[in-house]
Amino acid sequence: MMIKILKRLELIKIAISIEDEEIIELQIVKLETLDVDEDIVEILQLLKGSDYVTGLSKIESYVQRHIGIVVYEDKEISALKLELKALESKLQTISEEKIEYLNDINEFNVQYNLHLGGLIQKVLKLKEEIFQNRIKIKQEAFENLKSEYSDRKEEVDALEEELAGIDAFDDEYDELYEKLQNLKEQLNEKRKETKQAKEELEEDEVFQKYEEVREDYEEFSKEYEETISQVKFKLNDEEQKELKKLFRKASRLCHPDIVADELKQQAHEVMAELNQAYREKNLERVKKILASLESGMVFEVASDKINDKELLRVKITDMRDKIEDINAEIDSIKEDETYETLTEIDDLEDYFRAIKDSLQTQLNNLQEEYDVLLTDKLHENSQKDDYWKEIF
Repeated sequence: MMIKILKRLELIKIAISIEDEEIIELQIVKLETLDVDEDIVEILQLLKGSDYVTGLSKIESYVQRHIGIVVYEDKEISALKLELKALESKLQTISEEKIEYLNDINEFNVQYNLHLGGLIQKVLKLKEEIFQNRIKIKQEAFENLKSEYSDRKEEVDALEEELAGIDAFDDEYDELYEKLQNLKEQLNEKRKETKQAKEELEEDEVFQKYEEVREDYEEFSKEYEETISQVKFKLNDEEQKELKKLFRKASRLCHPDIVADELKQQAHEVMAELNQAYREKNLERVKKILASLESGMVFEVASDKINDKELLRVKITDMRDKIEDINAEIDSIKEDETYETLTEIDDLEDYFRAIKDSLQTQLNNLQEEYDVLLTDKLHENSQKDDYWKEIF
């Protein structure tokens, strides 16, 4: 600690000699974050009052009194710690960049669902119903065969149970046994018939389309409901800017990749909570997490705590690897189809409006197709009824 104080005082001396007030003000801020004694507090007050002559005299006196008790400092360790600190800062910066990209994609998906989700659901549901009606005859035939097979199987099971209670040497047994064998043959034939109907149904192109659309509808509906449930907080532009600013500040105080090893688990938990609050746009929760970090939940960073050369080198290598990994993730995110779409959009409202118009047209066309399909079926059923009336 004393080494840092003396070095910052030396910087102030140099700044006074070159008349650079910005450096002086910056070092005052830095010194105020350290655990300083009353002499330093007095020096800071003089500098804040622009009494540089007295301040300089006090600084020189202070340095002379303490220079002899400062332990030897390995300059290579200082260089390694500075390198690690610079890498920690870079990691934080690109981590924030990655989170912003992911947040932009998530926000786009949320808005996409909010603007278009209901309409997309209707389109997919109507498609499902159209294909379902087209395949209905084969489906009904298959279900009927399944039902017949099930009934025949119950007959066989019942007869086997009855046969088990009869003496094998009674005449009644022979009669029931022969009946059971006939039923089993019929059951096997019905099984083959049902299996063939199932295979024909599954191979039918319309049935395959129906299955695809049904799965699309179920998958989208689940995603849509999850998205709607996520939207708990709505922020205006000013609140959105504040959220981003506070999130960045908080994430720099608890980033798991830069804190001391014994604090990583706790930092992971805080960061996970912070990320969730940020995704949900929970501004008040982010404020509380930041207040907690600033008031008491202090995470000491690795570059401040490690003084071993080899460990510092290991940490530096590890940090460079993490930076490389995150940069690769960012490149991958930028190649994502959603992100590429997002970067090409000039006006989101116009974009959603155009898609909405297209979906509405598609829905109208599907509704017409569905109405025609139902009309044809009604006409077909009517003809069947007339046919039977003529016969009888």
